[in-house]
Amino acid sequence: SMSEPPEMNSYEQECQRAELLGIQPPDKADFERKRQARLDYELAEQEAAEAVLLERQDESLGNVGGKLGELNSILSSTQQKLNRFKQTACGSLTNIFARTSSGSVDLSATGSAAGPVPEPRPVQEHPVPRPPPTAAEVAAAKAAKERRMDSQLDKLDALINQADNAQIAMSEQTQQMRRLAK
Repeated sequence: SMSEPPEMNSYEQECQRAELLGIQPPDKADFERKRQARLDYELAEQEAAEAVLLERQDESLGNVGGKLGELNSILSSTQQKLNRFKQTACGSLTNIFARTSSGSVDLSATGSAAGPVPEPRPVQEHPVPRPPPTAAEVAAAKAAKERRMDSQLDKLDALINQADNAQIAMSEQTQQMRRLAK
């Protein structure tokens, strides 16, 4: 990392430093052990930061999904009111629209496309240093991170579909209102 002094980069540099200072050079095995521990700790810090970021992204996706669901619910309600108004004020719907119902947008299925949003767990601000993870733990963490990212991509796809459906519904409702206003 950037915060580590440049003289900590290699064993050779550490030996040169010790020679310049007139002190005993470090034990190579000890130096490597400390260097590996530092790298393991930095990796753990990075993994923890990525987990926090993924958690925040999950929360944001859930918020967007809720707002789009709310918008689609409002649009569905508006469409019902438009239909009632057209039936009472303008007679049969078939006189107004030559289009079949296959052109209309079904908003009922899109509201829950993102699924239930899990409650975010509290995140520890400063991870407690712990022994370096085993290879199996690292592999499991990477697999879990990939699954979570895939899940977020699926949620984004569902949100894009909801937004598209909302845009189509708003456009259709605006056209219907313009026709009724003429």
